Amino acid sequence: MHKFLSVACVLLSTTTLFAQDGKEKEDLGNKEYIIVKDYKPVLAESYKISDLPEGDTTTVNPPAMKYNAVSKKIETNYETATIKAVKVTDEKLQKLYRNLIKLGIGNYTTYNGEAYINSLRSKKGALGLSMKHLSGSPSLKGAGEADFSRNTAGLNGKYFLENATFDADINFDRNVIHYYGYNSDDTIIDKKDTKQRFTEFAFNAGITSNYLNKGHIDYGAHVGYITFNDLFEVKENDFLFNGNIGKQLDNFYLRVDASLNYFSKSDAKYEVLTLNSNLKRNIIRISPAFIFDKDKVHLVVGGRMEVEKNRGTDVHFFPRVDFSLPIAEHILAVFANVDGNIAKNNFRTLSYENPFITSAIHPVNTINLISLTGGLKGNFSSTVSFTAWAKYSKVEDLILFVNDSTYFNKFNYVMDDGKILNLHAEIGFMSDDKLNLSLHLDQNSYTLDQFQKAWHRPATIISFVAKYNLRDKILVNASLFAHGVQYAGIKEGNGYKSEKINGYLDGNLGLEYRYSKILSVFVNLNNLGFAKYYTWYQYPSERFNVLGGITYSF
Repeated sequence: MHKFLSVACVLLSTTTLFAQDGKEKEDLGNKEYIIVKDYKPVLAESYKISDLPEGDTTTVNPPAMKYNAVSKKIETNYETATIKAVKVTDEKLQKLYRNLIKLGIGNYTTYNGEAYINSLRSKKGALGLSMKHLSGSPSLKGAGEADFSRNTAGLNGKYFLENATFDADINFDRNVIHYYGYNSDDTIIDKKDTKQRFTEFAFNAGITSNYLNKGHIDYGAHVGYITFNDLFEVKENDFLFNGNIGKQLDNFYLRVDASLNYFSKSDAKYEVLTLNSNLKRNIIRISPAFIFDKDKVHLVVGGRMEVEKNRGTDVHFFPRVDFSLPIAEHILAVFANVDGNIAKNNFRTLSYENPFITSAIHPVNTINLISLTGGLKGNFSSTVSFTAWAKYSKVEDLILFVNDSTYFNKFNYVMDDGKILNLHAEIGFMSDDKLNLSLHLDQNSYTLDQFQKAWHRPATIISFVAKYNLRDKILVNASLFAHGVQYAGIKEGNGYKSEKINGYLDGNLGLEYRYSKILSVFVNLNNLGFAKYYTWYQYPSERFNVLGGITYSF
């Protein structure tokens, strides 16, 4: 077998080999190879003929082509139609009437009249005139004659500028009362000697910016004047200037308020001349504040500098912080407040609080050194809302009314320093603008430095108001007012003793029937419980009284 392979190799070696392209690549020649081991043939590497085509190098010159494209419009029969703009339906504006007259009459020879004259809607401004009258002659057992009357008139207007609003008003008020707080069974006083009349004339004018964007400087400026006098030749003049300026900056709003209030009072004709006679006083206020509103968080940080001139000049600084934060949106929010200020006291302000005050007074201002408030507000549901807070105040020269030691049927005042804690809660219910209920509760606690009681300041005050609208035809207004026990300060020797005044509950009911949009009739029923109670010491209130009448618009 080995010999056969060797001979085969010799025969193959004498053969000339050619590659696939037909050309001679290698001639092995006539050589003899001696194989000393098993033969293992190895094929030499071959070269494959490529099948790829080669490019044509022939040059071709195509002839130049010339042509023109002619466009032709295709006629159609389609015609476009104008698309009308979509109109947004505006809410129908309620018709306004220029004039309204209200006339009423009731027991205790009570007469009531009101008249209102107003301009209609206008882009240029607004103008209105109002006049009111209320008088009566209550018959109060065990007290003096309590005839009263009050007449007021006011003219107000606004003129709208491009970026500001000018406003002005003129008001007149004439209030007649009688000092009826005495026992008519054992004391006889001529009616004309108990009469008191307060007359007030007030004027106010100013301008306020109303820019819509935040890039402008907001501003406001007002000037006012009030003259106030009574039947005992007292005359009080009151001038007020105030202004404010503000601007939105990067992350906050900066606002500065400033005011000057100058006022003076002349003596009553029966008053003894003292160092306080014809005293001229003023209060100057400057209050800067930084206001932050972000992510429904409201924060105001600022302060007040207030300067008062009474018998001397005092400068006061008060902090100002307002904060509110929603805990659960539309459900619960927490709020807090830190504040303080000078509360102005003069003959006019005290007579509005207690009209039976003597004319021979020269009060000083009450200083609210600091007031701390914290509370919650929110909604139990879409119809029920609530608010609750606790407020702590520290005050100087708190005004307390006491019976005058000379004119026993009039009131004077004393002052004391102390602390006040007020707990307030209110809850409201509103359903489809038909039923509206609200309940308010205030619980007050006074801790005074000198006196044991805060005279004529009840510790508990509760009010409940219900309003119901039946198809805009029948309107019902009902209210309940409850005042807890309070105390009166009675002069005794060199001091005062406290005398208890019982609390009271007063219920009122008002009904109105709208015969048409321009004509309606009404009736008001007051003190439905026929209760005899005292709001001021020895000054009983009217018992059940009724007032009915009509209203007409045109």
